[in-house]
Amino acid sequence: MLVKVLSSSFFGIEPFLVEVEVDTTNGLPIFSIVGLGDTTITESRERIRSAIKNMGYMLEPKRIIVNLTPANIKKYGSHFDLPIAIGIMKGMKLLEDYDGKLSEYLFMGELSLTGELRRVDGVISAVLLAKTKGFKGVVIPEGNYDEASIIKEIKIVPVANIRNVVNFIETGEIRSKRVKNNILDKKEEKIDMSDVKGQSFAKRALEIAAAGGHNIIMVGTPGSGKSMLARRLITILPEMTEKEIIETTKIYSVSGELNEKCPVILERPFRYPHHTTTTTAIIGGGRIPKPGEISLANNGVLFFDEFTEFDKNVIESLREPLEERKVSITRSLGKVTFPAKLIFVAACNPCPCGNLFEEELCICTPSDLRKYMKKLSGPVVDRIDLYVEIHRLKDEEVMEKEECETSKIIRERVIKARERQKNRYKKERLNSEMTSKEIEKYCELDKESEKIMRDAIRKLKLSMRTFHKILRVARTIADLEERDKIEKEDLLEAINYRK
Repeated sequence: MLVKVLSSSFFGIEPFLVEVEVDTTNGLPIFSIVGLGDTTITESRERIRSAIKNMGYMLEPKRIIVNLTPANIKKYGSHFDLPIAIGIMKGMKLLEDYDGKLSEYLFMGELSLTGELRRVDGVISAVLLAKTKGFKGVVIPEGNYDEASIIKEIKIVPVANIRNVVNFIETGEIRSKRVKNNILDKKEEKIDMSDVKGQSFAKRALEIAAAGGHNIIMVGTPGSGKSMLARRLITILPEMTEKEIIETTKIYSVSGELNEKCPVILERPFRYPHHTTTTTAIIGGGRIPKPGEISLANNGVLFFDEFTEFDKNVIESLREPLEERKVSITRSLGKVTFPAKLIFVAACNPCPCGNLFEEELCICTPSDLRKYMKKLSGPVVDRIDLYVEIHRLKDEEVMEKEECETSKIIRERVIKARERQKNRYKKERLNSEMTSKEIEKYCELDKESEKIMRDAIRKLKLSMRTFHKILRVARTIADLEERDKIEKEDLLEAINYRK
């Protein structure tokens, strides 16, 4: 008897429909799985046999052939356990599909030897696929319920074991005791921009970066607060929209980064890789292409502390993602694209000893400085919008007890600036993403500002890319000041963030 059960797989983060065809016939009792499944899928035979038996069902000694269609695409993951098991049970008449649920629902889940279902990766992608294709719903393990439930207008069926699945197929009744957690509860913020004393210039730069989505590099003396400031950038960014939550959770789901304690990504991610991290781990890739740190930071912040200590190949690999806001990886299996819409923050010392700004303490030679700064090539620095020098606080600033602006106050200004951008572009878009035509339209300069810009191009030897970046930053500053046009003060401040 031939049975078809629907499931899903994914390449990169994009899902595709998989038909699990199960043929059970009389003959030599073998169990074969074809259709380019990985080792996890071929090993599922023993899990499935034991799971069905330990749930109290009797398997007949029959010839079982399983085909995963489309057969020309490699498939990965343990989530095919459930659809294969259901196909076998239907073929051996251990369950009846009275209402045609096998053709209306997608099935995903890993089986334990006892017949219990365990959570799997990529569920949110499968739910989105089911909704797009017009299916009624998805049958998934209880452990994936919170993740899947953020997608509206589609039925989510959480199940604990094979018996629950059989009961749902035959009667439509869901016997799961799973109750959706209140995952939308906000976590209390433990860090705040008011924790940072002084450094008003750096705080202003971070506010501009947050408002317009600009990349920033902070160069300063050790202990001056670079890392502390970078960590607090996340506190002045607006809360994630529903679209951003789904997009980011989708990336974390296929990467296996979700769990029972963190089923959904509700807060903007802050990724902080160590300087020994490899290029593949940062950009993504591998034999089975997976998102790297730059994609896991999507809709959030990617922070490179000790920027100059990263391998030169890692630094150079940032060129295209920072410009295009996506990562394209080509393998023999095909091409995958991961999103990389983020704010990149880098921090480093000004010299090997770190005391260049404290001249009496610096022990570096001109040769040391040249060698140290060689790691930061022109093309990479050209893709960073804001350059900030951070000096050690003076004694009076350290002892000062004046209250600083809180993250909440700064975030309100950032939200207003982003609303102006949304109204201007008629969509969710930031100034850092402006095209050349949009720059001509929305960054018009008066005659005095044009003269200032010409002088800056000549004296600072600015490239066309840097010229555009200055105008984008100026446009963001004008938005923070609630101005419709860029004024001289906005342009001068933007130029001040170039080095």
